[in-house]
Amino acid sequence: MKLSRRSRTIVLWLVAIGLLIGMVISFTPTMGLGGANNAQGTPQIIVNGETVREQTVLNARQNALFSAVSEGEVAEDLELILVDELIRDRMLSQAASRMTVSNAEVRQAVDDFRSSRGVSGRGNDQAYLSILRSSGFTDETFRTYMRQQLQINKFYDGLAGSVTVSDEEIEAYYLSHSLDYQSEPRILARQIVVADADVARELREQALAGASFADLAAEHSLELADRRGALGAQAGETEPRPVSRPALPTAVANAAFALAGAGLTDVVVAPGGAYLVQVDDYLPAETQPFEEVRDRAADEALTAKQAGVVEAELERLRAQAVVSFPSTSALSFNDTVLAQVGDYNITRTQLARATYLNPQIQQALSPQTADLIANLFKPAVLQQMIDAEVAYQGAASLGVPLVGPRSSVAQAAREYVSRDAGATEAEIEDYYQANLAAFRISAEADVTLVELPTVAAARSFRARVISGDDVSTAAAAVDGAVVDVLGRVLPGQLDTDIDTALFQTDAFFALPGRDLEVSDVLVIVKPVESTDDDAATDVDTEAGSDADTEADAETEDGELLGDGAATEEVVETVETYVVIVAKRTPESVRPLEAVRAQITNTVIATNRNALQSEWLEEVRSGIEVREFALFGMLDQFDFLTGEGLPPVDEAAGDDVDATADDAAADDASDEADDADGTEDSQ
Repeated sequence: MKLSRRSRTIVLWLVAIGLLIGMVISFTPTMGLGGANNAQGTPQIIVNGETVREQTVLNARQNALFSAVSEGEVAEDLELILVDELIRDRMLSQAASRMTVSNAEVRQAVDDFRSSRGVSGRGNDQAYLSILRSSGFTDETFRTYMRQQLQINKFYDGLAGSVTVSDEEIEAYYLSHSLDYQSEPRILARQIVVADADVARELREQALAGASFADLAAEHSLELADRRGALGAQAGETEPRPVSRPALPTAVANAAFALAGAGLTDVVVAPGGAYLVQVDDYLPAETQPFEEVRDRAADEALTAKQAGVVEAELERLRAQAVVSFPSTSALSFNDTVLAQVGDYNITRTQLARATYLNPQIQQALSPQTADLIANLFKPAVLQQMIDAEVAYQGAASLGVPLVGPRSSVAQAAREYVSRDAGATEAEIEDYYQANLAAFRISAEADVTLVELPTVAAARSFRARVISGDDVSTAAAAVDGAVVDVLGRVLPGQLDTDIDTALFQTDAFFALPGRDLEVSDVLVIVKPVESTDDDAATDVDTEAGSDADTEADAETEDGELLGDGAATEEVVETVETYVVIVAKRTPESVRPLEAVRAQITNTVIATNRNALQSEWLEEVRSGIEVREFALFGMLDQFDFLTGEGLPPVDEAAGDDVDATADDAAADDASDEADDADGTEDSQ
């Protein structure tokens, strides 16, 4: 059976963590191509009798990863990865070299490349050559490179093409990847779309006050008005059907699905207008029945198993590779064992690859972050690797045939043992009560402030509003009234005095027949803004006081005497009178039923993690786990030469407890500090 293009691509991605830099080396001109470019410079590495020369090493160093940090432990780690990848690249080329590729296949591959870049045909030869030159290729070296890639593809075909999966392996894959076979969450909802956000906010207030959202949608919405805003409804229908995220613009979908239950979104401005969504029900993701996804599970299980076969063969080739460094080489490779899980060794190179081939760590890697990554992130990655190996070895005891690369089997085992995680009603209720703050809906108010010149004017305005005048009419009847329509505000957005009155007091009178309230008269003390005349006076005063300032006496302790003594600056203030007219919505807590789906998912995830941890600890209790890495003493030994670390056989005899307590680690760190202090005297 020949690997399809899709399967081969997936296989390559699944083993990418083991080949990433090697692929970069292969895809970079003059790397691994043989001929003149590879023949430049002195021999640096000999892999199974073939020489990797200096120019190839220099070309590999052009990768940004290898120049990110040039000193210290991280630089040594990167050097290990570089050497390991040069070895793997040459090893892979050797393994694939026996694959036959015809000239016709090479021509077709080159033609496909030219077509993909829009430079097909002889009329575009110069454009094609220009593309090659920009990457350091000639037509000849590019064709050599393409032949090599075709050989590698055939090598993978030979390894994985005959792999099959059994019914038991397919079902085990499904059970251990159940989260991959879940339906998308959906909602039953209605929407209102209008052109103006202020109009949308007014409609939202009406809906919150009890108006029918469906009626509002039918009257105002620019979309689905004939269906009363019902999402998913067909022509002639007015009831919503379940829809997933693509039914709404991204920002609107984010707001609607974030409710994770029944509720009303805020106004969301998106392409097409201002949106309001009322969610009637939230339908969480559910695991699809095996029968419905069996074909997909079979395809993905096969791909995973093929990737595992490829990975195993590459690791076998790497373990058997005969590698030496001639006297002309500036490189070396002494891979130290950092931990043992049963009979399996975790080496420094493996840890370096797992750490620095992580895209997030690569983005953060710099001389400034190197120590942080080496002393904080790397130990954490080592623990993850140990846990993964424990899980991989524990997978054999589960009685199900899990397939895939080593790390994939480890994760599949953890998912398998937690596949039945659920959430009881008591757990859901307990989580809700313990996290009420997360479900609080902030208080808000639709506010109009009216500032008046005197307390009498303020009382007159307030009385008119209570008697039935609207704000504009009442303000027009009072001299000096200044109306400021603020609209929707949240706690903390206004000046302290106004905010306190609005959200922390009940000093309001409910206006009869309206959903508005009017506050008591508030006395607000404000600083007087200085005028141009005031500023000029200040300048004159300062100039006239220079002589007095110079005459001030000063004690030895620095205290001013006489008229020059320090005084607090007096800020001139004025009282203003403010009346607030607002529709206030108090803080509330979303009911449990509105957030049940969200809480259920969270509790299930927590229980799933607990089941995985319990199983991992049980497996670990039956496997000897030993750690030799002391990250607090990294400056005491040279990892590239291994000097300062116990040899593998010595380390195997040491009684190192993988669960050594913090005190022991502190002692090791103290000893490292002592060693630093006595180095010169030794």
